Amino acid sequence: MAGQKISDARSIQKIRKNSPFDLSVITAEYPQFSQLLAVAVGQLDELPDFSDDEKIAVMSDFGGEHPGAHFHTYSFLILAYNKIGPFMEQLDKLRQKHGLLNPYSEFAFKDLGYGPRSRALPEFLHLVDKFIHAAIITIAIDKQIDTVFGVSKKQAHQLIEDQLFSMGLGKWRGAAGEKVLRVCHSIALFTALTTRKNQRLLWYCDNDAINENARDRDFADTQQIFLRTLGMYSKHKFDLVGFGKSFDGKSHLDDLLSIPDFAAGVVQDLLKSHKTGDDNISGGAEKVELLKWMATKSNFLSKITIQISKLTSGELGSGIVDFSPAKQSD
Repeated sequence: MAGQKISDARSIQKIRKNSPFDLSVITAEYPQFSQLLAVAVGQLDELPDFSDDEKIAVMSDFGGEHPGAHFHTYSFLILAYNKIGPFMEQLDKLRQKHGLLNPYSEFAFKDLGYGPRSRALPEFLHLVDKFIHAAIITIAIDKQIDTVFGVSKKQAHQLIEDQLFSMGLGKWRGAAGEKVLRVCHSIALFTALTTRKNQRLLWYCDNDAINENARDRDFADTQQIFLRTLGMYSKHKFDLVGFGKSFDGKSHLDDLLSIPDFAAGVVQDLLKSHKTGDDNISGGAEKVELLKWMATKSNFLSKITIQISKLTSGELGSGIVDFSPAKQSD
């Protein structure tokens, strides 16, 4: 019994690790975006501890590109991939219960109102909180900010285009180059902080402009940009780094991808509401479920939102956003 108690205590300790986190690799030569992320990370109390795990996966999705959005949101789920068996098992039962298994009906922020998925959403979010050891991290950048890599959009985007091309990483127009670097720097920093040497890492992403196969660049270029960026932040080497994009045939990987999709959408709506002073967030009961989910703490899933906005001085500032559940009136 004593041995069992020790084992349980260790397993609890390995769920999260406490601050401060080592950001010593980020020097003055690093991009402004790195400095902004470092300021926000310095405000965190804890991150997931994946030191007992062999396989780590990153699922990414992005929001805020539609008209009327006030923030670009870059969301990614970093999880202990070798622990997802119970989640998959419970999710399979949930899909069977609601008739979502054949065909494999995908949970998506843009389509919350579909009857069976709408009814299954609260249970889906409960399974996410209960069975996934991970962090869901969203970087929200005010759309008034043209670039986080220089003093002006024109200067920064030209530099990005020239540097990526000269390094043999494809031809990127300014906006696409800015986006791929925002994504890669964000994922690389948090991957470095939550992993250890010799682990296997998978980055699985939705189809997007930054990983499309275009005439002058393709998904292989995005992979190389990420690997080089990861090397800027990580002091340790990985046993293997793999990549994947959403396939036509849907699977549990797309259920995991739904989590950052939900986070990217709901964070944009929440921050827009706060910025404009309009508390009326449309979307019905399904949106309310997502709002409650983002504001509810989980035993195994850390929910982290970083906001980057312009200060009154004109400079850029960053910080952690705390979404708290609304208090019910008496």
